[in-house]
Amino acid sequence: MRVFNVNLYWFSLVLLSDGVFAYVQDTHITDGGLFVKPSLEIGAIYDDNIYNEQGSGTSSVIMVVVPAVNFKMDDGVNYYSLDMKAEKGNYEASGRDNYTDGELGLKAHLEPNDTHRFDLSVKGEWLTESRGTGKTEEDFEETDEPILYGRNTLAAAYEYGAEQTKGRLVFDLRYYEKEYRNFYEITKEGNYDSVLLGSTFYYSTRAHTDAVIEVNVEKIGYDYSDPNEFNRDSDVYTALFGMQWEASSILHGFGKIGVQAKEFDDGGREDFTGFSWNIGGVWRPLTYSKLTFSTSQATKDPDVEGDYVLETKFKVDWRHNWTTYYYTSFGIYKYKDDHSGASRVDDTYGFSAKFNYELTQNVAIAVFGEWDKNQSTKTEFEYDKNVVGVSFTFTL
Repeated sequence: MRVFNVNLYWFSLVLLSDGVFAYVQDTHITDGGLFVKPSLEIGAIYDDNIYNEQGSGTSSVIMVVVPAVNFKMDDGVNYYSLDMKAEKGNYEASGRDNYTDGELGLKAHLEPNDTHRFDLSVKGEWLTESRGTGKTEEDFEETDEPILYGRNTLAAAYEYGAEQTKGRLVFDLRYYEKEYRNFYEITKEGNYDSVLLGSTFYYSTRAHTDAVIEVNVEKIGYDYSDPNEFNRDSDVYTALFGMQWEASSILHGFGKIGVQAKEFDDGGREDFTGFSWNIGGVWRPLTYSKLTFSTSQATKDPDVEGDYVLETKFKVDWRHNWTTYYYTSFGIYKYKDDHSGASRVDDTYGFSAKFNYELTQNVAIAVFGEWDKNQSTKTEFEYDKNVVGVSFTFTL
């Protein structure tokens, strides 16, 4: 997705959430059993700080158009899915910041019998890094237009063990590639790929509750290394232990805690060994109301400075369906990015709200907003951002 602390593409996901790519009542079904779900979103967004500037920033209205279509074959056990999406954004204040993004993804789930299951996915993304974020977060004027980049992901998983058995074992393989496509002198150090190998063991302790042991290793390699800087190539090892449960339709979730180690090939960079976790769940006190929560901590590679970023996230969302045709959702979040080797800590706080109303079975209107504040030990990275918008989503 586009690299924002709070980004326009995130808003598109919000607006397109809750079933755009899933089978719903108005999905078209061909004679051959192919589910076809097309959609078109048209939105207007007002952002009072498009470059994430300290103090009073540049404001703009952004017109966003997002066509999308999903094709799916599903026999109740196996399924195949193709997703295609594009996003076009035009800035009223600065045509130089206009962007066009695209995404193409394939997924397949295969169960030859009740003991063996396979999941395969391939996704390509053609994305835009808005000025004031990512490589230009310190100075949006470093480039005269947004930075372009691509992401390619190939993932495969094999699960052994029937659902009703005591134990199940999953093996994961993932290849990821990120490649910048313009402003080479600025972006060349950010091109990299990674390979992740992992395994997860599930052990059933009682009805609808599993103990979980997860281990994986990821090898990260960069295409270019500045001879005057330390190499960024590294290996990341993660081991987590926890539980997952689905005691009833009211409450289900997971909790995994453990350790993560990031070891650089170059001894000049600072390694990391520390606490890591991934916890989340959904509580449905009523059939038409749900509370979703998540928290995690793990390392990630920085866009510009430092050896690594220890990222800690907390997020809570509440959605309430007042009737069958309109709902509201509210969210609060806090993100902390601790940059090792750069003496920089960022704390981001935010609140989001959305009202969605179905005018007809095929037309929905959404009004939304997000209020975001970033504090940093380096004041040049501090900013406030307020975003409001409205969108129409059309489906067949």
